[in-house]
Amino acid sequence: MSGTKPSNTPLAALRQGLTRAASYNAGLHIRDLHGAPPTPNEDYTTPVEIVTPEGKRLLIKNTGIVHTISHKNCVPTESALRLVATLFYNPSQSLVTADGEEISVEKHDVNFGPYVSDMAMFEFTQTVDELLVPWKKWGTNHRCLDSAERPKVMEISLSMPEMLQLNELRRHTSLWHFERKWNVELVLQENNIFRRYKRLAVFDMDSTLIEQEVIDEIAKFLGVEDQVSSITARAMNGEIDFTESLRQRVTLLKGVPSTVFQELKSVITFAPGVRELCRVLKTLGYKLAVLSGGFVPLAEYVKEQLSFDYAHANNLVVSEDGKFLTGELCGPIVHAERKALLLEEIAKENGIALEQTMAIGDGANDLLMMKKAGIGIAFNAKPSVQVAAPTRLNSETMLDVLYILGFTKEEIQALLAVSN
Repeated sequence: MSGTKPSNTPLAALRQGLTRAASYNAGLHIRDLHGAPPTPNEDYTTPVEIVTPEGKRLLIKNTGIVHTISHKNCVPTESALRLVATLFYNPSQSLVTADGEEISVEKHDVNFGPYVSDMAMFEFTQTVDELLVPWKKWGTNHRCLDSAERPKVMEISLSMPEMLQLNELRRHTSLWHFERKWNVELVLQENNIFRRYKRLAVFDMDSTLIEQEVIDEIAKFLGVEDQVSSITARAMNGEIDFTESLRQRVTLLKGVPSTVFQELKSVITFAPGVRELCRVLKTLGYKLAVLSGGFVPLAEYVKEQLSFDYAHANNLVVSEDGKFLTGELCGPIVHAERKALLLEEIAKENGIALEQTMAIGDGANDLLMMKKAGIGIAFNAKPSVQVAAPTRLNSETMLDVLYILGFTKEEIQALLAVSN
């Protein structure tokens, strides 16, 4: 829409809907659908003169751009697509049964190629359609988040079955079979405003932010690594109580030099994509916290390295001369219940709704905080944890978490560019 000098052109083309928009000097022609009667024999190639609400007369020229306002009274209709599924193509995913048993199968690309194909998308929507009882009219739409031609990450919005809760749908055998057939992992979420606009992310530390289990590394100093690792594995799989397992393992560390934490910093490696993800989340304004069943010295180190806002972990008692670990703990134990409580407290302290929080971990003691958060992600987790967690993702990089939040590859690259 462009304004020129007033002329004597008749006002036959004056229409109520156009007068509201005419004060903006832009190359845009609006075809009014607000209820005003159409102008007989409209000729969009001929400039027309209108009067603005201020009484100014403007000549409007058609530039060929058409904006159609088709919804009644400019009120957007409520969307019925209340479910969003993020499909990750992942032929190397850890295959886990509904009972939490890890299975070994031959990995191969499906016939339609190593990506989320149109046929996979079609079968997914068909699978969900069979769960829509009672049946009703519904629609879908999708976005290829990384590549339009050979997408490895696709987002599909669709209707939520009325007879199933989200946690039930996530564990439905029909969807597990779909994942196996198409080499896909599904992340299902409510399609609401909180999905993309989160403000707090909390992380487990060992085997999540970092690749090591710190207590196992300490055990190497005393030659009790096998004993400690065995207890650790049972605790992470939920086979024994975390607090009791922690005390058993810490007892085995009696006599380790107190300088062990300083030495461990040189061998600690961050998981792929962790630094990049945390930089992006900070750029987006997130508060970040590490909630660890490990130990304070290394949790503080991780906090410093990743520019976190909070670090909570367990305290080991040091001998009176400050030289050795005593094999004892002091202070509150950061177990599953405390992690969930800390998530809630940090969110409340910062005025953040729980719907706007995200929790990422890999062990059984992370499940409560995952379930309390707006989105909980079992990342490269133990098989039993993958089954019990709200969502799971097996990936080579934690940066893929951004796809779950709805960001495209281009948006992720733009965020990385400004977060360096």
